[in-house]
Amino acid sequence: MDKRTLVALLLWSQVLFAYLGMVVVANFDALTQGALPTQLFGLPLLAALIFVAPIYLTWFALRRLVFRPARVLSRDVRALLESRSAEAEISLPARHAMGSLPDSVGALAVALRASRREIRSAMASATAQINEQKTWLEVILQGLTEGVLVCNRNHQMLLYNQSAITILNEPERVGLGRPLFDVISKAPVMHTLDRLEWRRCTRGESQADLSESFVCTNAEATRILQGRMALILDPRGETSAYLITLVDISADVETLTHVDAIRRALTMELRGAVGNLRAAAETVDAHPEMSTGVRRQFEHVMRSESEQLSRRLEDLAAIFRGHALGRWPMSDIFSSDLISCVARRLEDLPNLRLVPVGQPLWVQGDSLSLVRVLECLLRELHTFSGADTFHVETLLGDRRIYLDLSWKGEVVPAKQLDQWLDISCGEELGHRTVRDVLDRHGIELWSQQAGLPGEALLRLPLIVPKRPQFLPEGERLPPRPEFYDFGIMREHEGTPELADVLLEDLTFVVFDCEMTGLDPVGGDEIISIAGIRVVKGRVLTGETFERLINPGFSIPAASIRFHGITDDQVQDKPPVTEVLPLFKAFVGDAVMVAHNAAFDMKFISMKEARCGISFPNPVLDTLLLSVMVEDEEEDHSLDALLERYGIQISGRHTALGDAVATAALLVRLIERLQSQGFKTFGEVMRSSNMAAQLRQREHTLTHQNGNGSAVGA
Repeated sequence: MDKRTLVALLLWSQVLFAYLGMVVVANFDALTQGALPTQLFGLPLLAALIFVAPIYLTWFALRRLVFRPARVLSRDVRALLESRSAEAEISLPARHAMGSLPDSVGALAVALRASRREIRSAMASATAQINEQKTWLEVILQGLTEGVLVCNRNHQMLLYNQSAITILNEPERVGLGRPLFDVISKAPVMHTLDRLEWRRCTRGESQADLSESFVCTNAEATRILQGRMALILDPRGETSAYLITLVDISADVETLTHVDAIRRALTMELRGAVGNLRAAAETVDAHPEMSTGVRRQFEHVMRSESEQLSRRLEDLAAIFRGHALGRWPMSDIFSSDLISCVARRLEDLPNLRLVPVGQPLWVQGDSLSLVRVLECLLRELHTFSGADTFHVETLLGDRRIYLDLSWKGEVVPAKQLDQWLDISCGEELGHRTVRDVLDRHGIELWSQQAGLPGEALLRLPLIVPKRPQFLPEGERLPPRPEFYDFGIMREHEGTPELADVLLEDLTFVVFDCEMTGLDPVGGDEIISIAGIRVVKGRVLTGETFERLINPGFSIPAASIRFHGITDDQVQDKPPVTEVLPLFKAFVGDAVMVAHNAAFDMKFISMKEARCGISFPNPVLDTLLLSVMVEDEEEDHSLDALLERYGIQISGRHTALGDAVATAALLVRLIERLQSQGFKTFGEVMRSSNMAAQLRQREHTLTHQNGNGSAVGA
């Protein structure tokens, strides 16, 4: 039905009204006298039809061709104006009676999008150099082995690198805007900050060294950390933030503890045994005439004391062995990398082959010196045994990682091994010998028979690395490229009440759950929970939380169709009592956001008592936010909204995929809310609560009408 059809309907209704008027005028006298001609017997019915039909047809045409297209056009225009995206499309109605208005609006939208693209292009060009410097900073920070943290005066984290996460061992608590003292002890930091502030105020920033070292622990007090703090000043010379670098010195402290124990043993415990030996020896020497029986008693004392002294020294050597090695610069090395480097150095021996066996392991040591020692030993083994093929295998020992070189041939005699220890490792190691390098690593070299007949091996017990050997893939820390936001540094000290906080200053955690069913009261359980942080209008794809949960019973096949999580996938996963506290730590005091949030929060709230936690965080519902910025009549399901806003997210219908999609939707909705005049969190909460009440009331009335209940009685 087009414009011509609408005009024809209007003309037809006017003709019918004119006909009705002519009939009434022609029979006016008969009507006033009460005499009704026979041709008017059907007049009332005809009049009703003539009066109602044109009005209905006219209203239907107006609603179909004017009102509905106008509403859709208005919705898309408002969405385009209130969104910062240059890609928002306007759906032009295919059939309408609004003339050239939709085409003109479409042309205006194209011009607006083109203008926005030009502005974005200009902004991108202007910030290209800054982005390049940002990339350099990211690479530098991520390459540092020291943990790096930058915090504002509210002690919130503004910047961190991957090493900080590893050192603090609290991945769920490290993030933009998160409290520093959730991951590090407070007193040493505050004391150091006070000292630096006093130094700045009394000496002046130009004369003072605004950095200081300190010692602290992580929040769980399981690691001892060496820190260094430096103040960051604003153009006025005031402290706007501070930098902290961290190094884990737990192993060094343990080494010092062992050294102190050995020092006490040498200066106190062994002094008595040495004194007894000396006294007995001096007595025997001073009295050569003593009887045989007395002399034997003194000899027994000397033998007993010397044996005790020998055992004690051996015990101390076993305790100390390897603890002084930390003073040499060492790092974790993957054994396959170590062997590959050795193989390249042996390329001048074309017949010699190194064959890796078994699973590679991590070891600790000085990579260059170990490579050089292995090269020297393999050259000597090749000459000694005549073998061309050497199998290389790393094995887990009680206290060491064994690196075995095996070949077909005879065992290397101990005398021959001792000669090899005096071989020089060359100029690149300062002409240190093989013995020097092995002593540095606490390695005692030996050769023995291998497991197969006719085979021998040379074993090097290497140092155990600091990192775990086998880290489950699901537990690996995700890469976190988005790790800083200097905009938070401009915040002032102190925070207002949450209701007065601006929307752009809030920290959100957008989350989603997958369940075994839809009935939390009836026993359905959470089997997957995921969240992602949104800070300053940015979806931080590196700050995510995702866990599978074992519900304790078989997952119904009907729910597997939706989320794809099977019993095998959750069989070895922790229960909700272990996962939910970790999720609580990840959320912190952020505003929680979900689509149709009441459903997910019902499942979570029913587990709070069993898990010993609570979620008092304020909660926003993107469904209600969508109702606030658009008409109630629109489709506000997550799929419909993602399609309407042009948001493409992979992994939909998984907890993390839906959380990422909802986070992108939240950013777009906040843009529209701000354009409509909603500035603070309190304004949005009041309006969303009202929207929830109106929506609930409408659903209640609809349900009553559907059941035939009287409305308005």
